[in-house]
Amino acid sequence: MSMVQKVMAKFYREAAGDPSKLPWHREDPDNTLASAVRACAPGSRALDVGCGAGVFSVWMADQGLQVTGIDLFPEATAMAQKLAAGKPGRKLEFVTGDLFTYAPGQPFDRVCDSGCLHSLVGGSVPAYKQQLLSWLAPRGTYVLEHWGKRNAFDWRPIGPRRRSETAIQGIFAPELRAEESHSEDFQAPFPFGPWVRGVSYRMTRAV
Repeated sequence: MSMVQKVMAKFYREAAGDPSKLPWHREDPDNTLASAVRACAPGSRALDVGCGAGVFSVWMADQGLQVTGIDLFPEATAMAQKLAAGKPGRKLEFVTGDLFTYAPGQPFDRVCDSGCLHSLVGGSVPAYKQQLLSWLAPRGTYVLEHWGKRNAFDWRPIGPRRRSETAIQGIFAPELRAEESHSEDFQAPFPFGPWVRGVSYRMTRAV
């Protein structure tokens, strides 16, 4: 088990099935994800990569999307399924598995990642990009939340990788074009904090 897996497993263990006890828990999506989802036609397909406790998966389903959430940790998808159980009639499914081997039968109109890329387990950034392109329909939208660099010395020996906006755009070019970005600094627990910069991106696939 990698260090990332050990740290994440510890957080899920300490949460004991309660999503609100996870240090990254938020009830509401940020404006970048909200605007991307609300621009979707009803019934559009969405993939929540690293869905965690499923809060954003359920929110997207509430907006009328068909949503699939995938996470490596069974504790996460168990929380997500429990949350979804309180939303009968929503088009929701959750998959416990490795994103690097996930192969859905159809592409998605929207793919969102609210913390997976910066903590990859078992694969590389180029492999992640290839998987993303295999999931995302032509002219589909990718929404990414990632930790940015507050300055040149902003890094930690463990925990989520911090990347500049230029680096993020370089990873996904030329297939995806950045349309919007928004950043906000916030406090985070040890060993990640005390302060981190969250940056959200909305990118469109050209073809």
